[in-house]
This record gives sequence, structure tokens and C-alpha cells, in this order.
Amino acid sequence: METDQSAEQRAQVELHSLRLPDGPPLPVSILSETEKNRAAAFRSCAARRLFVGGRILCRNIIGNLVGSAPQALSVAITASGRPYLRDYPDIDFNLSHTRDRIVLAICRGGRIGIDIERLDAFSEKEAGEIMPMILSELELNQVHQLDTRHRHEAFLACWVQKEAALKCFGQGFLADPQSVILMPGKTTFSFESQVSGEPIFIRSGRIGGEETGDFQWAIATSKAAAKPQWQHHKNGIFL
Repeated sequence: METDQSAEQRAQVELHSLRLPDGPPLPVSILSETEKNRAAAFRSCAARRLFVGGRILCRNIIGNLVGSAPQALSVAITASGRPYLRDYPDIDFNLSHTRDRIVLAICRGGRIGIDIERLDAFSEKEAGEIMPMILSELELNQVHQLDTRHRHEAFLACWVQKEAALKCFGQGFLADPQSVILMPGKTTFSFESQVSGEPIFIRSGRIGGEETGDFQWAIATSKAAAKPQWQHHKNGIFL
């Protein structure tokens, strides 16, 4: 359900994606000492690469947005582990990744959460096992009425929408995903979160093609926002 908010009242949202190229370890020169220490603590090289790549993307894009050198940005962490900009309280951002793809959502005038998954993120068996833990009884009944192919697509759409919504409020799947009630098939709507009692607005869709791969994505904002456009950055542009 779209709202009648004027353009001045709507949140301003930017979406960016970056595919990490194969190669040597990513440079950490623009990261803070805390971020460097956190990166070094990852046992998995893949997880370390995604963390560093996310911070590089974040610092370059937001630094350019506010007119700051990437390394000069002060990126703090909430008690629940969510990064935020200490010096720019009017700007919220959120990161997500899947395999070699990192996405960044930036919002002025409200909070934002983002999630992205590859279309083949779950096998049919895995989706069948996970659905009862993620979907409400109403959502589960609606999904089960679909044929097998559309059932998997509907579940993946619900997954990214729920995670984006919970990340918007700084909790992610630490909170109960069944507290976010969705309508499969809708791409733009609002509802009141049972987590916080506040309204939340969701947009969902796909990006795909030879250049970007095939992904399901969703953003959730605390204020209605105009439809954002993706900016896909070339491999290694910031690295």
C-alpha cells in the first residue's frame, strides 16, 4: 500500500552493489583500527573478504556523499552489532552480501535495512525445512497453495523482506521473523512491525543478467521512499 506522503516527507534512498573480484586479499588501508582488528579475527578468508569489501564500499560511497575522505569517516557499532555514522545521524546505511556480491543501502531521513540472496540460495529441501521457522501460519498456508516453482520464489521473497525489515530496526534474525507479517507477491507495501510497533515500508525485486547475476533483494525503511535505482559498480572500482 503506497502512502500519500509528499516528496519532501519521503526518505531518500540509494542502492549500490559491488561484485568482489577474485584475487589477492583486499587492501585494508582505509579501514579504522577497530575494523582492521575485526577483519583479522575472521577465521574464514571468504568472510574476511566480504567484511573488508563491505567496509571499502561503504566508506567510499558515503565518504563521497558527505564530502569526506573514506578513511576519515567515523563508523561506530550499536550494541546489537549494527554499524552507523556517529557524525551524520541523518544518514542511515545497511549492508548485505551473498557469495561474492555486496550491496549497500543508504537512507536520508529514516532508518533502512537491506537483504539480498541468490535465487539458488536454498534447495527445495532446505526451503521446505526452513519455511515453518520463518513464515507465520497465514504466510505458510499462502505459500503452500502455490506450485513448487512459485512456492520457492515466494519463500525467498519473504525471506529477504523479513530480514530487511528486522535489520531496519537493528535486530536482524536475532528477533522472531514470524513477528513480521508479509503478503507474498507484493513488492511495495507498509505494515506495523510487531517488533517495535512502528510503521515500516518494504520494496522488493530482482536484479539479474549476465553482468550482475540473478538475485532477490528487499529494502525496508522507517519512512516511505521513492523507488530507488541500483548503481552497479565495476569490478574492483574501489579496490
